[in-house]
Amino acid sequence: MTLESTQTARALPPAAPSPGFAEAMSALASGVVIVTSWIDGRPWGLTVSAFASVSAEPPTVLVSLQSDTTSSRAIEQDGGFGISILGRHHRAAARHGSAAAAPKFLEPFADRRRDAVNPSVAGALAHLDCQVTDELAVADHTIFVARVGDVRIGSGEPLVYFRRSYRTLNPFTGRRTACHSS
Repeated sequence: MTLESTQTARALPPAAPSPGFAEAMSALASGVVIVTSWIDGRPWGLTVSAFASVSAEPPTVLVSLQSDTTSSRAIEQDGGFGISILGRHHRAAARHGSAAAAPKFLEPFADRRRDAVNPSVAGALAHLDCQVTDELAVADHTIFVARVGDVRIGSGEPLVYFRRSYRTLNPFTGRRTACHSS
C-alpha cells in the first residue's frame, strides 16, 4: 500500500534555508542504524539517523531514505529491509555505510548467516527484520513504514550521532546527578 501526501488548502510559509535547517538538526543526538538489504545477492547497508519506532503493538518502525538511492530502490523492489542498531564498536561500519557516492556492500561488517531474511551487521546491539506496509513520498525522500517480523538482541553501548560526528556515551558511573529547574 502506498500513502499519498495531502496538500493543505492554506499557503505554506517560506521554507527555512537548507544550511540553517541542517545545522539545527545536527543538534539532535540520535542513535545510528544501518538499513540493510540484498543487492545482487550481496549484503548492502546505508547508515541513517532518520529511523523511529512507530508502535509496539504490532511492532512497527519507519525509516526515511532519499528516494533515488540504491537502498530505496532495493526496498521498493523486495518489500523488506533490515535495521541493525549500531554499538560504539561500529564506527567503521557506520562510516562505510555513509560514504557519499560509494558502494555500500557490507561484507567486511556483515554477520555471516546465510539464512537471514535481511543482512545484519555483526555484533549489532539489535537487528530487526522488517516487511514494508506503507510508503510515503515526501520531498526527495521516501518514508517506509514496516512491520517488524523478527528481532535479534545483542549487547553493548550505543553509537550516537551528534553535530555531524559519531560519539559514544560516557559509561555509567553509578552516581546520580540531580537536575534542577530554575
